[in-house]
Amino acid sequence: IIMFIKKDLRKIPQILSDAASRAASSPPSPDDPAADDATNANDGKDGVVEEMRFARRAPEFLPSRGVSMLLEPKYCPALDNLVQLSLYDCGLKSLAGIELSGDGAAPLFPKLTSLDIGRNPDLTNDSLPGTFHTQFPKLLQLWSDDCGFGPNIPATLLEMDKLRVVRMTGNKLEGELEDGIGIRYWKSARVLALDGNKLTSVGRGLGRMECLEKLHLRGNELTALPEGVPGRDNHSLTTLGLSSNRLTSLPASLADAGAILKELYLNGNRIEEMLEGLAEKLVGLERLNLAHNSIGKGTNATAGSQRSNDDGDVAMEDSEEDDVIRHLPRDFVDRFGAPEPLTGLCAKDDKCVVRMEGNPMAESLRKRHLEEEKRRAKQIAMDAEANQTAMETELVQ
Repeated sequence: IIMFIKKDLRKIPQILSDAASRAASSPPSPDDPAADDATNANDGKDGVVEEMRFARRAPEFLPSRGVSMLLEPKYCPALDNLVQLSLYDCGLKSLAGIELSGDGAAPLFPKLTSLDIGRNPDLTNDSLPGTFHTQFPKLLQLWSDDCGFGPNIPATLLEMDKLRVVRMTGNKLEGELEDGIGIRYWKSARVLALDGNKLTSVGRGLGRMECLEKLHLRGNELTALPEGVPGRDNHSLTTLGLSSNRLTSLPASLADAGAILKELYLNGNRIEEMLEGLAEKLVGLERLNLAHNSIGKGTNATAGSQRSNDDGDVAMEDSEEDDVIRHLPRDFVDRFGAPEPLTGLCAKDDKCVVRMEGNPMAESLRKRHLEEEKRRAKQIAMDAEANQTAMETELVQ
């Protein structure tokens, strides 16, 4: 089924005026138990407007590149009913005005549960008022990918204590991730995506996030994870993305993440060996990507040889089998098997896709396999030539 969402071609003031008029003509009933339900659906074409998508409307936010247009008093009734608001790619430079007022007024967005301010690269920590968080008491999802926040996460965003989804990929975060996340901040988060920054370390608080289902830290500069991240308290964790970092080892607590972990992405790091017991304990794994690490570093690509069995298939000599066992834990080999020479896939467990291409050990097996195939082809050609010569000799005689 393909669904098309028709873009509202009206200017933003027109949209806001219409939404404000609808809100004024459809006041919530005090006896309606759903009146305060932020997820209550629209009652039809003439009902209150709960979603506004202003994505890619940068020209309409000029010249101030701020949101003052949205905050005019006459539009307040429209904001009161909003559940979802997108300001994606609007060329914003400031969110001034979305802050606590001195007269004790109610929050500007009392029902908003989802806010998208992504792809506004000029939004920085200084773009946010210190009391920005007070205007979103029910916010559950914050999308701020491809902005300019950094080097630390803005303090006001950390104060949004009801967040379930936090996305800050492609920002300018650097150094150590705020240690209080998971202890004081964002304790109920289910999705935390901080890909594409320059984080060098994370705090132990991440290992205490019991609700966390997906943790993405891809494309940073992490060299290690503290013990306990992840760990047994992350009993909801299904996806862990750590690819394209600088990890050389893994914390032993990773094996305690439990049977619920389904996807583990470790590709593009510098890991030299796998943890003993990891394959045995993470029984729910469906995807394990270890490609392009350093497992088997120092392996001699020309060491060992291969032999052909009675069916003509290439089999590993004992020295090759020893290489695999030496660089991979026994529980790993027992469950997943050795990497296939050509693909680098470990295919013994048909319920889990394991990729190991680009590791020295896998590349060594691949090179040996190709050399053996080349040797066999040469031998076949030589045997055919010898047979042809013998036949010609018999004919001459």
